[in-house]
Amino acid sequence: MSRLDSLQDRALQLAGQIGDGIRNVPDHAQKWFKAGVAVGTARAGGRAVVRSTRRHPVLAATAAATALAAAAGLLVYAHRRRKAAEAEDAIEGQARRVEARRQASSKAPRRSAARRRTGEEGSGAAGA
Repeated sequence: MSRLDSLQDRALQLAGQIGDGIRNVPDHAQKWFKAGVAVGTARAGGRAVVRSTRRHPVLAATAAATALAAAAGLLVYAHRRRKAAEAEDAIEGQARRVEARRQASSKAPRRSAARRRTGEEGSGAAGA
């Protein structure tokens, strides 16, 4: 076995030990790692937004206006839904039936009862 082979074996052994150590990291260390990743992502995203806003101010203003309009629409929708839910109670009152009266009109011909029926004995044709 050459010296190069022994170095490779030792490197693989160390890599395995490091992998085992990472798998057995305590929970609090994993939480700190996740928090660090989240902060790094937020900073990178913030830089990207600032850079694109400087390059394209009109697009940024349009996007901001669109977001504000969407938020306002959601607020109005939620307000109307809440009012509708509160107003579901029945309103007390009185009602009376009003019969329809036919006006005598010489222009419109009167329809026979057979023509008004649909799907029954045909459309007015005498059938036996």
